[in-house]
Amino acid sequence: MMGLMIVDDEPHAVDSLADTIDWAALGINKVHKAYSAMEALTTLKENPVDIIITDIHMPKMNGLEMIEEVRKIWPRTKCLILSGYAEFEFAQKAIQLQTVEYLLKPVLNEEVIDKISILVKQIQSEWLEISSNEQAVRAIKDNLSLLKGNLLLELLQGRKYPQTVWERKLELLQVPIVFGDRYHMFMMRLEEGFQSFDLGSRHLLEYAVYNIVEEILGQTADVWYSKDEYDYHVFLMKWKWDEAEQGRYLTLLYLNENEYVDNLFSRIQHNVKVFLKGQVTILVGGWEVFPNRLSSTYHEMLLMYRQQIGRDNSFYMKLSSFSTEKDIQPISSLYEPPVLSQLLETGRWQEGELKLRSIFDQFSNDKYATRDNLIEVYFHIYNAFTYILHRNGKKISDFLGSELDHLIDGNYYRNTVQLMDLSIKMLRQLRDESLTEMKDNRSQIVHRVQRYIENNLAGDVSLQTLGEQVYLHPAYLSKVYKMETGEGINQYVQRLRMEKAALLLKQTENRVYEIGKLIGLSNTTYFIKQFRKDYGMTPQEYRDVLRGE
Repeated sequence: MMGLMIVDDEPHAVDSLADTIDWAALGINKVHKAYSAMEALTTLKENPVDIIITDIHMPKMNGLEMIEEVRKIWPRTKCLILSGYAEFEFAQKAIQLQTVEYLLKPVLNEEVIDKISILVKQIQSEWLEISSNEQAVRAIKDNLSLLKGNLLLELLQGRKYPQTVWERKLELLQVPIVFGDRYHMFMMRLEEGFQSFDLGSRHLLEYAVYNIVEEILGQTADVWYSKDEYDYHVFLMKWKWDEAEQGRYLTLLYLNENEYVDNLFSRIQHNVKVFLKGQVTILVGGWEVFPNRLSSTYHEMLLMYRQQIGRDNSFYMKLSSFSTEKDIQPISSLYEPPVLSQLLETGRWQEGELKLRSIFDQFSNDKYATRDNLIEVYFHIYNAFTYILHRNGKKISDFLGSELDHLIDGNYYRNTVQLMDLSIKMLRQLRDESLTEMKDNRSQIVHRVQRYIENNLAGDVSLQTLGEQVYLHPAYLSKVYKMETGEGINQYVQRLRMEKAALLLKQTENRVYEIGKLIGLSNTTYFIKQFRKDYGMTPQEYRDVLRGE
């Protein structure tokens, strides 16, 4: 909520404007009054003010001079001028001082409300942008290493982004490897030993190991590091030198490139053993051009650790030493993030359908078109839908009906097209049911809000309070209500107030000011003005017409 100040040397003008507008409905929680420019500046020193409404002609210091002073200290405060003077030089000066609006007296409350609504949205947008940018920069600086590691994991897992997006991410996080660079991947597993480190200080151990890697490789190579979910440490390295420099350097060492790389990794293992009293296993891939083969090399390394290396430790091996020929190829699109269950859980239906089609597109390649792969896809999709349905408190049998028997009898293992059609049908059915539930939930929210307003019309029915009643952010509640009813909450409150006022005028003998209080408009002048706007006559005139007077 924001603060607003009204400045005018005519007290009745300040009081009238302050008391006849529902400022809370506009997002203003505090309205300050000032009867001179000097009083306004004093108030500003003690209170946060986002918007100033000011007259121009005031004694000692006029409104424009005051705005000049405001601009020096509070440059983001928005200023709106109300004046009975229409001279061009005033308007010109106001524009030079970045005054938001220049309105001539007399001005209707509706005009002020419209302008303030625009300013409130503008201020919220500006501060959101400022806050987001500052927080983002601070977060990146504080968590640069973690963010770089997470980005590498996304690449290793096969995350799909356009190249331009990847390039922006690499630049933002100051990653030393960019598209087109020649890179070398190696994977490290911590083994036995490390007597000076207990499980509670595992992160210190990993930090110490990384420092050794950085110390040994850092003189001649840039290194990008991450740790995966299996506790393997994955590194990408690229030479800092160009080919000519590399040739001269290696010639001095009487080594070729592969021998030099072997020497570096041997030193890493030696230093870990000597200084940290532990052992590491290192598996090294070949040279590639970034980002080619990142994900495939990573998964080949995982496979080698699992199938060939096992729990053997303190080895230094090359991926090229193992045969990578396989009789069957996994359906990689199944596991590329975001996976199907994530898309279903977050209601990203269009992306989910595209995901399904990309999975089945792989079967057009003969090396993937096997019954084993179809079974793999079947169970993956079945588990994804079952997980989401159970999360929503539903049974797969209720969801599929008679289709369930066909699904579990094995027929879908044999027909790619049939399984794809059923999968897309299930996704669309889940989408339609979810959208129906969402609409029902929104309808319930609208009814709860309307009931609360009806029962508390004379009290606080601000957007903030209504949001608290239904546990929603005020901005989101406003959007949901407008989406469901086609009418804003403030419009509904205003309409309900006038309808109830008309009913009370007809059915009771209450005085006009008493009726105003009963509908939450204790300012009688404002109540009469709003009633005339809706019914074309004052409340008393309306009552007289009803009585035939």
